[in-house]
Amino acid sequence: VKEQGMKSVAITDHGTLSGLVEFYKEAKAQEINPILGIETYVAARKHTDRDAQKDKPNYHLILLAKNDKGLENLNKLNELAWTEGYYKKPRIDFEVLEKYKEGLIVSSACLSGLLAKAIEVGELAVAKSHIEWFKETFGDDFYVEVMPHNPPEINTALFELADEFKIKPIVTPDCHHADPSQKVIQEIMLALNTHAKV
Repeated sequence: VKEQGMKSVAITDHGTLSGLVEFYKEAKAQEINPILGIETYVAARKHTDRDAQKDKPNYHLILLAKNDKGLENLNKLNELAWTEGYYKKPRIDFEVLEKYKEGLIVSSACLSGLLAKAIEVGELAVAKSHIEWFKETFGDDFYVEVMPHNPPEINTALFELADEFKIKPIVTPDCHHADPSQKVIQEIMLALNTHAKV
């Protein structure tokens, strides 16, 4: 990050805050602004529901701490995801997110996010209802997130929704490694995580 001239970098690991301390210390040592966050999983219904048919999908959502209160709430949400909400993945829901919303910045995440999934299956009204909830709950701290590798039609729809609801879009790279030399390591880690064969 420093070699590429960036001033800030975020960490948003899937469902865990376990890398935050090491990340924070190293970013500070390198004089880079650390943005602490998580790519959390949102339950299809309540975070305590565990029905094999109805609760299989988990939607992704980016949460970033903008201050000390936000970091406290990020920790609380992650704790609840692992203790109350765990079902195949550590999950939260809209109710607990609203309860611990203070100090958080939210973005709509990747193709597995609530907005992109709704757009993908042609449920634009569902996407709009999600945006309305996020805008009402988080105000200017909610962003529509687009990624360069998304299908063009998904990004177009996301930009159109952002314009319609007067929400700022953000473009993120969804990096899983810092440079091409680390690609093999990332693929091995992914294979270990998914029990795939290389």
